[in-house]
Amino acid sequence: MYHVMVYSRGFVSEYEHPYAVHLFTSEKPSPEEAFRIAEDVLAKAFPEWKELEGRSLAYVGYEYVPLDMPPEADKSYVATSFVYIGWHRFEIGGVVSTIPQQLASAIREYRERFVTLDYDDDYVSTRASIIDALDYLSREGYRNIKVFKTHRGYHIRAELPSPQPLDKIFEVRRILKEDYSRIAIDRAYIEKSLDFLTNLLFNSKCWVEFPSSILNCYEEKEIDPSTITTERVEHTSINLPKMRIELPKGVVEIDGKQVKFVGRFTERDVKAIATSIEDNLWEYAYALGKRDDIKEKVKNAYRKISPFLASLIDDCDVRLEDGAVVIQVPDSLTNYVGRLIGKQGQNIRAVESELGVRIRISQGQLPEEVAMKRKLRELLKSVIE
Repeated sequence: MYHVMVYSRGFVSEYEHPYAVHLFTSEKPSPEEAFRIAEDVLAKAFPEWKELEGRSLAYVGYEYVPLDMPPEADKSYVATSFVYIGWHRFEIGGVVSTIPQQLASAIREYRERFVTLDYDDDYVSTRASIIDALDYLSREGYRNIKVFKTHRGYHIRAELPSPQPLDKIFEVRRILKEDYSRIAIDRAYIEKSLDFLTNLLFNSKCWVEFPSSILNCYEEKEIDPSTITTERVEHTSINLPKMRIELPKGVVEIDGKQVKFVGRFTERDVKAIATSIEDNLWEYAYALGKRDDIKEKVKNAYRKISPFLASLIDDCDVRLEDGAVVIQVPDSLTNYVGRLIGKQGQNIRAVESELGVRIRISQGQLPEEVAMKRKLRELLKSVIE
């Protein structure tokens, strides 16, 4: 059985249309035939519809419903008119229906087994909402979760653990931040006891371009949910060095107070990781802050010898250890160790004299930094797994 929805151009968006016709047929009509049938239905149901200046039927959506069509119900329909009362606010003004109650009940029971979600663009924020939705559905025990790419965005279909009333499913859709206009129009249907017309997603859709009158069509295509990734940034109050941590869900990049997430991290993951960094690494961050104070003093001492030598200190780790200042030179600056020391140690002695403490120069990665990155990696894995 096919559910074919034909509707006019909208008040604000295509969802917020002044007239719509829902056809239920055993055979799938062409877009041209669907428009013709809907024109005839509206002419009988709402003769005034053509008087609305600039309005015309422009969209037709096809939904396959795996139910047997009773012969007496073939080509039955629901025609609706809408009253626009403000931004994303409208109500159904009139309804004419030839749908037998038995068919409406069967469609309602079918819809109560699934949740359908429509995300009508491909922005970063939308993909983040989709990742959150997929995590929620999986966590709550939904089955056969499928994602489809559409002309502009994405569809999600998932089977509920057990059938639920459509008003309950409506609340899940609202929580998961799907298309607001779709939620608004479904609310209007529910208020008119037409809930069997809600919670639907088109498998294919055609529309007439304005003003060219060109007919465009698309078919949704199922995709692997793991291909949906996003990038987002969270900020912490503590300051950490630049690090890159690879996790099963993607990569966490830390640079100072900024934590960037690239991959399939949900909003819950992002908040949990940021909180864990705050709770578990503040002591390390505090120690780094104290090091920065020492580093700045060493840098200023070297600046009196040479601005170039002072610039080298930016890439070094500087810390207090056993009453001495240790300058840890990374492997990338090995060739400059001699210049930091100076001929016969004269640069080191000058810095020691300036600061009043002994200076040691070491090379390679800090053992505690290696340990800290390992600790952070294990911490973040435990948070989101």
